[in-house]
Amino acid sequence: MRAHLQSGWRALLAVAVVLAGSELCLGAQVIDRIVATVDRHAILESELDEALRFECLMNGRQLKDVTSNHRLQMLERLIDQALIEEQMRASSFVPASLGEVDSRVRELRQTVPTWKTDVGWNAALVACGLSEEDVKERVAVQVNLLHYLDLRFRPEIHIERRAMENYYRQQLLPEMRAAGWPDTPFEQVAPKIEQLLIEQRLNELQDRWVRGLRLQADIQVR
Repeated sequence: MRAHLQSGWRALLAVAVVLAGSELCLGAQVIDRIVATVDRHAILESELDEALRFECLMNGRQLKDVTSNHRLQMLERLIDQALIEEQMRASSFVPASLGEVDSRVRELRQTVPTWKTDVGWNAALVACGLSEEDVKERVAVQVNLLHYLDLRFRPEIHIERRAMENYYRQQLLPEMRAAGWPDTPFEQVAPKIEQLLIEQRLNELQDRWVRGLRLQADIQVR
């Protein structure tokens, strides 16, 4: 009987050990995974998901409509972001303050009528699986990236009047006439044309720079 009881206890103990091991495994189960590495920086799946949810909020897209192509495109943008942030950390760049981020979020809420009320804003966040802190985090990232890139590239951009006049004659006027709008004098639209051409040049410089960073970096997509 004693031997039988001892064997029974051993069996129960063995089961308990297996169950405990299973619980430990479940407790240690990876709930996040690395989707890419940029040098020594890991991009987590949770970061990718949050960025996609924020994009859905900004574009009015439903989460169910996110495709594998959307995920790949966002991952590429997160890789670019990681490369730029490496340069930011190596510089004397000062990140945006909490007050500036809060101000940008308030501005963002004014862009959609339903977001102007707390009820409408909170409903939009819930629909996209976001919290207020998630939004502030993504807005802070965007503000810092734009500010850093502006500081780095805008001082070297100068738009000549001839380029503005060419854009006015060759692109703006034909578009306005095709839409049935009256011609607007060049001087009246010159500031907007200049800003547009500056933005185009900024994008060209930034794209070329980031391509160079990619060539120098160790990028692994999992």
